[in-house]
Amino acid sequence: MRFLVPIDFSDITNPLLRTVKRLADRIPSEIFLLHVIPPVVYLPYPETMGISVIDIEMLKKIEKEKKEEAIEKLRGIQEFLKPHRTETFVEIGDPADTILEYEDRLKPDFVFLGGHKKGLIEKILIGSTTEKVVKYGKKSDFVVKGGEVDFNKKVVIAYDFSQTCQKALEFSIDFLKNFKVKVDILHVDEPIEVPLIEKLKVKVHEKFSEEKRRILTDLKKKFEEKEIETNIVYLEGKNPVEAITDYINNNEDVELLIIGSKGLSGLKRLILGNTATRLISKINKPILIYKVVG
Repeated sequence: MRFLVPIDFSDITNPLLRTVKRLADRIPSEIFLLHVIPPVVYLPYPETMGISVIDIEMLKKIEKEKKEEAIEKLRGIQEFLKPHRTETFVEIGDPADTILEYEDRLKPDFVFLGGHKKGLIEKILIGSTTEKVVKYGKKSDFVVKGGEVDFNKKVVIAYDFSQTCQKALEFSIDFLKNFKVKVDILHVDEPIEVPLIEKLKVKVHEKFSEEKRRILTDLKKKFEEKEIETNIVYLEGKNPVEAITDYINNNEDVELLIIGSKGLSGLKRLILGNTATRLISKINKPILIYKVVG
């Protein structure tokens, strides 16, 4: 597999790298380490409103020093990731845009991202690099937040019977067979919102629920065929995002959520929004977003 791992040297870097290494130890992988340096911003004196040649040279010197420092730090990370094959890149630019450019260029199987806690004002002013990459990127993302993934506890797979979730589930079987984890297949059963007589609505809902449980039981057997201990979690609620969030955040033994996400065009993305980015902002644990494009 090919992993693109943007590194910002913040407090999430070590949990992120340990998660990457655990994966690479089980699944042969090529790892691309990327550090993006935001451009140095120069604020001129009001009376000049300009930048002198000396000032430009100073900015170039600062950026050069930052690149050299980053290259040295990435060498240390390469040592940590041995014996796995790694390649490093250092760029100056907007972090989200640069990560998306490298995603398009390197075509990784996963982009590993650190999830940071941001205050409301900070999110309004600059947004979140992780959320932008998840929203606009086409490759699957592994967002590490709240702590690293040991791959020895419980993994929750959100499932809504869509083709996207079905493909994410099939991926999960093949992926998780490499680890000793327990799995919860989580479905949120939303109430039927159609103009039916109340008694008929209850019967239709019961029939749908019965069929859903049958399908979920069959899916459970597929995991157990790969010797993955699996449980079905069937919740009822009007808001799947809130129901999933409550279940994940309130279960200490859950260490990873896997969700399927449909890669949307720009217009559809604006109209429909993005469930993945909403979950990232609410859930305080790592999330693997398996993207189905097309």
